[in-house]
Amino acid sequence: MKLKILLIFIFILLVKASVAQETQFLTDRQGEYVVKNQLNKCPGFDFATYAANLKVITDWFHANNPVFNPIKGFDGIVTMGGNLCDDNRHSFYYGVMSNIHFAFYYFYMQNGEMKQATGWSAHGTGIIINNPTTNIGRTFDESGFKTGDPPALKQPLEKALANLKQFYLTNPVEREISPGVILFKEGYILVFNPDRPWIWKPVTVREIVDAELAYYRVKKEIDSINYQKTLEKWTKLNFKPPEMANTSVYDVLKKEYSTLSSEELNKPAFISRDDGEISGIRADGVGMPVMRFNPDCWDRTLPATAIQFISLEYKPTSDEELQQFIKRNGGLTDYVSLFMNNLPVAELGVLINRR
Repeated sequence: MKLKILLIFIFILLVKASVAQETQFLTDRQGEYVVKNQLNKCPGFDFATYAANLKVITDWFHANNPVFNPIKGFDGIVTMGGNLCDDNRHSFYYGVMSNIHFAFYYFYMQNGEMKQATGWSAHGTGIIINNPTTNIGRTFDESGFKTGDPPALKQPLEKALANLKQFYLTNPVEREISPGVILFKEGYILVFNPDRPWIWKPVTVREIVDAELAYYRVKKEIDSINYQKTLEKWTKLNFKPPEMANTSVYDVLKKEYSTLSSEELNKPAFISRDDGEISGIRADGVGMPVMRFNPDCWDRTLPATAIQFISLEYKPTSDEELQQFIKRNGGLTDYVSLFMNNLPVAELGVLINRR
């Protein structure tokens, strides 16, 4: 009997809590489009010109995306950000990087009080300025020199790693939306000046094979020396380690690459690990292309403040998916998807600065 009363009491509390926390989203409430400048000012940098260039972009999105015309159900909080003093960039970059974030501070009623989402709860999306490789390419990055590694091998390892990191594993192009607007697989768009050279240079199988073997050859030597040091310590402790196969990544890659013909070595490199090989490097065009960044894609006659590249996520959704989002989230509208669905992507090329 006591247990039954307790369960009824808990049920009543849960019902009251549910009613108390009932949320009603105010989808018809008029909102505002607010642009915030949070760019980090840098001494000697033409901050005003760069901020003005970004403002042109925010104004264009305001005028050309129907989700903002009129704004209902949320405030559009647009933030221009970035460290303009950041010198920790690759030497082949030229334009100053930054980002613009679009957040949807939606309105809702709770406990009879009007509230507004902020921070992480206000869903958003953004664009990246002058960083053309973001989201569509990642470098071949491996571990560098560590404390305790043989000092004599520090320079050879760093040299081999620097050489390896010039190569990118890239997303394939899905389609050209319009001149200067390319959609890559995985849902990312790059906007650029189509009259400039392409951002990627093809890489042959031989080039990436040589770079990987050069790195892992030094790494094998380092690992061998470190292992011998460890064995000496264990011997002093009268500890006998179990026997281990003495096979390095270098040995495995060397064996895999030995099957490639001269003709295959001279073909464009791709990577796909569906066949179970460690390297995954292929010469048959299957998988993700291996590329180098092409620094000639930058127009260096323009100032560094010019907008030469815009990168953004583009994953529009169907009407059914929009409705499913509303059901899963208690009536909340998926404003990020509406933003993408209504974005006139074919016209984004007008935002790139040209001579």
